[in-house]
Amino acid sequence: MPTFARTGTGKWHVVGPDGCRYGRSFTEADTKPDETVTATDIVAYEPPSEPDDVDAVADALTERGFRGGTTGNQRLVFPQTVRESDVDCCNSCRTRLEEHMQRRAAVISNLKQVTPTRAVEWTVTDHDDRRACDWCRAHELTTWASDALGAEVCPACGRLFESPLGEPDDDSQPKRDRLPETPSDPVTPILFGTTLPEYDPTELVGSNRPLIKYREKSKYADVVCELERTGHGFSAGGLDALGAIRERYAAQVADDDSHQTDVTLSVGRTPRTVTIEGLGTNDSTGVIEECREVVSDPAYWIPLGWPQQGAIHRRAADPSIPGDDPVVDAFPRLRTQAPNQSVDVESIRRVTDPGRFERGERYYERGAVTDIERVDDQLEATVQGSRPYEVRVTFAGGNYTEGQCDCPDDTVPCKHIVAAVLASGDVPVTGGDQSLEELLATASPATLRQVCHELADEDVSVRKRLYEKLGGE
Repeated sequence: MPTFARTGTGKWHVVGPDGCRYGRSFTEADTKPDETVTATDIVAYEPPSEPDDVDAVADALTERGFRGGTTGNQRLVFPQTVRESDVDCCNSCRTRLEEHMQRRAAVISNLKQVTPTRAVEWTVTDHDDRRACDWCRAHELTTWASDALGAEVCPACGRLFESPLGEPDDDSQPKRDRLPETPSDPVTPILFGTTLPEYDPTELVGSNRPLIKYREKSKYADVVCELERTGHGFSAGGLDALGAIRERYAAQVADDDSHQTDVTLSVGRTPRTVTIEGLGTNDSTGVIEECREVVSDPAYWIPLGWPQQGAIHRRAADPSIPGDDPVVDAFPRLRTQAPNQSVDVESIRRVTDPGRFERGERYYERGAVTDIERVDDQLEATVQGSRPYEVRVTFAGGNYTEGQCDCPDDTVPCKHIVAAVLASGDVPVTGGDQSLEELLATASPATLRQVCHELADEDVSVRKRLYEKLGGE
């Protein structure tokens, strides 16, 4: 568990890589603060006290989807020496510890939703140097390793996994072990937004592959690495390897006066997604090549299970990685890597909250848009979110004008509408060369009567509408 040291200013700091700059200045072997203390229960959890009204609390927890407590009940439990001190812990160090708790809660809740594995055998190892936890990324000298879970974690994560906190209720219990096997051989990622030499996406098989997405933003670009479709996340070693790529590129452009933005790396709450931001558009190919080496190597993966929409990612009841379905069936636009030319995507980007637009992109790219039909300026589609949502979109001259969705989000356009608009370029347009008014004006009365008869025979609702509209004439 973390070691705290007090500096000359009196504040307590976390010693080592999880601390602020003061805490990092201390070493395990040579430290000269006023006082040191090693915690025995820090960044673990403190179960809630026994309530008077047990049933009321149980009902509240059930509504939140958990039984026996919730990972949200985690609390920073500082060692007694720190608690009884006349000074507090450094705010920067406290924030870092809280980040570890939040990641821990997200990963462990996710694991418990997808695998019934509970009786885990742990191998406890003491290290000479602090090692990053695969789940929460806290650095510890002692780690717990599990072959069943495919991860080496800190003791706090191990203890929390064994606790009832974060346990799903009976209705949400996984019916079988869905934690995926980790492949032994490299898996070629699917690349979006750009091409590489000798890379042909139409030759790839299986959409359960890692994804690398290149997003160009005027002068600069981002590279997004994802393992969501494989049911894995990046291990601590994988995050370090991607971090080293960022550091090398940042050093490369440090003396370049034309590069006026920071090169940053951000990791998702669960480590399925890593984004390197601030790349020069002319430098991205080299960074993508380096990222591909890391992302394709299963030695850098840890199994986390599939998220709620796992069936979409897997596209089979019991898939292998990468699977046996053609990639272009799931990602039609990979055939050309060309943007959607039939719709001006900027027209919907301009009127959409940036966060919603980005989530809509993720929905589209993971194949959540199904049953899509586009007829002249009307589009209808089903978008799989927490449940299937029905979307309808109207275009005018290739520009998005309005959309409707039956999801609970009151903001329009929502992420489901964005996903449907992005997918509109993957289907042919019926009647795109002629408006409906022009079509009806050129059709003969006999042809119109014949079409009405055929539609009435095929669909009783059309037959009813004809009686309602024409019965009084």
